[in-house]
This record gives sequence, C-alpha cells and structure tokens, in this order.
Amino acid sequence: MDRRTLLAITLSFAIFVLWQKFYLEPMTTPRNAPVATQAVPPPSASAPQLPTGQGIQAAPEVPKSSADRPHQELTLESGTGKVLLNNGAYLLSGWDLKGYRLGIAADTAGVDLRAVTHQDGEVLLGFDAPSLAYLNQQKGDLTTTPQGAVWSYEDANVSLRREIQTGADQNFLDVKIEAKFKTAAPRFAFVSINSQSIADDPEAVDRQLLYWTKQDIERVQASDVKEVQDVQTPVKYIGAASRYFLLAVVSQGLDPRGLLQPAGSGAGRMSLAYPISGDTISIPLRVYFGPKELETMRSAEPLLDHTVDFGWFTAFAYPLLKLLKWFYKYVENYGIAIILLTLLLKIVTYPLTYKSMKSMKDMAKIQPQLQRVREKYKDDKEALNREMLTLMRSHGYNPMAGCLPILIQMPIFFALYRVLYSSIELYHAPFALWILDLSSKDPYYVTPVLLSATMFIQQSLTPTTAMDPTQAKMMKMMPLIFGAMMFALPSGLTLYMLVNAIASIAQQLVLNKKLGITPNAAPTPAKG
Repeated sequence: MDRRTLLAITLSFAIFVLWQKFYLEPMTTPRNAPVATQAVPPPSASAPQLPTGQGIQAAPEVPKSSADRPHQELTLESGTGKVLLNNGAYLLSGWDLKGYRLGIAADTAGVDLRAVTHQDGEVLLGFDAPSLAYLNQQKGDLTTTPQGAVWSYEDANVSLRREIQTGADQNFLDVKIEAKFKTAAPRFAFVSINSQSIADDPEAVDRQLLYWTKQDIERVQASDVKEVQDVQTPVKYIGAASRYFLLAVVSQGLDPRGLLQPAGSGAGRMSLAYPISGDTISIPLRVYFGPKELETMRSAEPLLDHTVDFGWFTAFAYPLLKLLKWFYKYVENYGIAIILLTLLLKIVTYPLTYKSMKSMKDMAKIQPQLQRVREKYKDDKEALNREMLTLMRSHGYNPMAGCLPILIQMPIFFALYRVLYSSIELYHAPFALWILDLSSKDPYYVTPVLLSATMFIQQSLTPTTAMDPTQAKMMKMMPLIFGAMMFALPSGLTLYMLVNAIASIAQQLVLNKKLGITPNAAPTPAKG
C-alpha cells in the first residue's frame, strides 16, 4: 500500500482507539429508557396499583434504624468462590472469587464484590411504601439447609423469606424471595444492586450499571445517574460490572421492569421492579458474581456474554477469542498466543495485502496522467470525476481494487483490539521478562518505544505517492502519536501492535521484491 493509504488506515485506527476510550465507554444514556425530569417522592402504601405505562416512582431511601437480634454469618461454596451471607437485609455480604487477586503479588488481596460495587453488601429487597422502609435495616434469622441457606424475618406488618441454593460445581446462586403483607400491600417490590464510580480509580470508566432489554444490552456509568429513569419494557437481568468482573441478577420466569436512580455521591442503583398483586409476591432469581469469562457466565445465563463489550465487531471478536484460547492451550502463555495469532492473521490476510499492493503499483503508473487531468479540470468537479474514471478504465484499473482488500481486513484487526482490551483471559497473565501482566501497561514503556521505531521503519519501506505538505507532516508524526497512545494501554495490546508492525515490515520487504517496488521512487509513467 502507498503512504496515503497507510496514513488513512493509521488515522482510522487512532480515531477508533480514541473514540472508544473517550466517547463510547463513558457513554451513559440508555437508548430505550425514558428519563424522568426529576425524582418523584415515594408513594404511600395505600396508593392504588400502578397502571400499565405509568412511570415507576423512586424506590424508597431507607432510614437508619437498629436491630436487636444477634449477628449471624454463613459461608457457602460456589463454583466461582466463597459466598458470604449474614442475617442482615442484604442478600450478599461478600463473594470472594477463586483464582483472582487485585494485583500480581502473591500477598495481594483477592477479588470480592467490592471490585464491582465498592459496597459491603449487595442485592437488596425494597418496596415503594415508606411505612416498610425500616425493613432494610432489620436482621432476620439465618439457617443452613442441605442445598444452601434460608433467611427469614417476620413482624406485625410483613413476613419475608429468601431461599438460597448453590454448590461447588455451580457458578451462581438460585434465589427465591417471598413476601406476605399483613397490612396494606405496596405497589412494587424492588430488587436492587449498586455500583459506585471512584474519581481516582483508573478503571472508573469501565465501572458500569447495565441491563438487558429488547434483545439488546444497555450500559450506564454509575456516577452519571443523576435522576430517576423508568425502563418501561421487560428487563431480563441487571448488573454491575468492571472491565473484568460482573455481578448480575437475572429474573427467572417473570418480566419485571427496570429502574435507574442515583444512590449517593458518584453512585447509582439499578433495580428490577415487580408489580405486586394481592398480599403476596414470589420472586425467583439467579445471581452471578465472577469473571466475565464467556463460558462461565453462560452457565448462569446465556445472555450474560453480552456484558463483555466487544463493540461493533462482536461477530469477529468471538472466533478471534476462541483462536487465542486455542493457541494458549498449547503454549500456556498468552503473550506467545498473541504473537502466534497476530502472525496467523498476517498470513491469512496476505492475499488481500498482495492484491492491494499490486493495485497500488498499477495506480502509481498513471499518477502523472491523473495529475494532468486534475489540473485540466480543477474547476469542473463533474468533468474531473468523469475523466479520471475514463482514464482508469482505459488502463484496466478498478478504483476499488486498492481499497477493498484493506477495508476487509480492518474489522478483523479492530475486533482483535477489542478482544485484547476486554478479555478476562489476559487479567494478570504474564508474558516474559518485565511484562508480568498483559492487562496492565508496560511498566518501562519499552514496547511503545519499539512500536514507534518499527513504524518509522515501515514508513521508509512504503511507496510514496503525491502527498501535500500537511499530509506528509502528519505521516511523519504518526509513529510518535501512536507510540504515545500505547503508553497507557494494556501491554497485551501493545505487544499485538508491535508484532503486527514487525510482521508488516517483513511482508512489505517481500512484496517490494516480488512486485519490483522501489520505496520513495518516482512512479514510472504509463504509456498512452
């Protein structure tokens, strides 16, 4: 490819990286959720049932209260780790994951619920009746069962019960929540989770609340939830996620609506909203907390795999991830697997690159004639386009022949970028020498510097076509800009870009020799 095409591709990739980093990931407004102009005060317990289509009011904020019952704790073993329960109002007091730590050192604390939510407890049952707000501060009785545990609470107003089942070979909890109201029943029951964005957290942009509705997933950054948002369509699941971990509550057999609302400074709350008919309600749920590893999440709910954000290129990303894991199965090093996958893609796309280079060489032969046509018809765009097409056709050149092979390759390489950025497989995965964590930036910035150097070499081997001074300056600056962009990105991504650049240099040398291309040489005019 010539330098003009290389510049276009490089700029496209740079724009893609910057756009997804600073626009796509922080994008917060769900597409399908009508937004209330302000939070509505909680309704009274005696209010009539909410008609279909009317907006849900905010789940009640709970006042502080004390409970005299003794504190109880219990631990259950699940497939993803230890589930911590107590007899408080929250379903979960913790969930320590197996095999994952917050850092690469052996003495680093393990990953628990705070990796996603920064809360001491999660999954809370609430009602839209202020008279029942005190329930969220009450302690119940916690007992063990052969399958898990049972929590229960009863007073003069209400009887509550939740059954929890799991097992060492089960990556989720099966939960059944039941409520029986002895006085006036509320209109809605809410099952809520929280997620908090911390301003100085380097991964804050990846901390999101999310939910599935209408065959699509919606994401919102928790710190940007400023007002109540009523999702007036059935919601399959809600979740709180970081880049690599997920807490999800999946509705089983019912079609609740969704509710987003602020939950304090920098925090948001996402709820499943269940209408109550009569004086009882039974809510079956499945709760998952663990890595955003596709097969593990699918064991709890197939649709959870959409919580891994591969962007527009999901169709390409899934097979690329499978290939990456296949290489890892044999080499047991994700750094080497990235190198092998990158080289495989260069080999597979070589015919497209060859076709593009050959087309560019043919195009270079008629550049002098094209320039004369541009000068002759510079004031008549319609005539200019017509004459340029006529000239190209007369020499057997298809204008799309040079661009189409490159355009076909771009989704593949963009998809691989998203795979390497988002996949849990690279979390704290070592490569070699100083790169001990492929999900973190290169600590000594060696690979970004090498990437800039290889891009300069690649430029020197690339054929030159007519380029205005502004384009030429941009072309010279691109290796430095690209290298600087990689300083803060995961080293696994930088390794991929570096190997791709080195392979491209080797490929360019082969094609230059095969096609008789001399870099930076003036094109040989075509006859006629």
